[in-house]
Amino acid sequence: MVTVEDFNGEVTVMFMGKTYTEFQPLLQSDAILAIRGRVSRRDDGLNLHAQSAFAPDIGSFDAAGPLSLVVAEQRATERLMTELAEVLRRHTGDTEVLLRVHRGSAAKVFEVPMPVSVTADLFGELKSLLGPNCLG
Repeated sequence: MVTVEDFNGEVTVMFMGKTYTEFQPLLQSDAILAIRGRVSRRDDGLNLHAQSAFAPDIGSFDAAGPLSLVVAEQRATERLMTELAEVLRRHTGDTEVLLRVHRGSAAKVFEVPMPVSVTADLFGELKSLLGPNCLG
């Protein structure tokens, strides 16, 4: 049994028999995983019986350059930008952040005055907020 958590809560995931044997190398503390399974509801809450798991590609990053984020103009609402600022504040560091706001094939590039520490946690939060293709 493994406890998996995200920004909304946690769920117990059960890896049984062959499933455990196959995916055991991925079951590491603080690992980012995508898990597919069957949900069961019991008196003690929800459980997930794992059927498969994989470590998603969280994107590559050139440590020598700025972190480039991509968002479509129609999604760039005041609320989204406020939430983005909160995420960046939680990961303060030394890496410059650029925001590319796309409208069709054109883009406006903004320097974000909030340098970050680039980590898998930051990537996870950004992808959760901005979408899986937000790292440009």
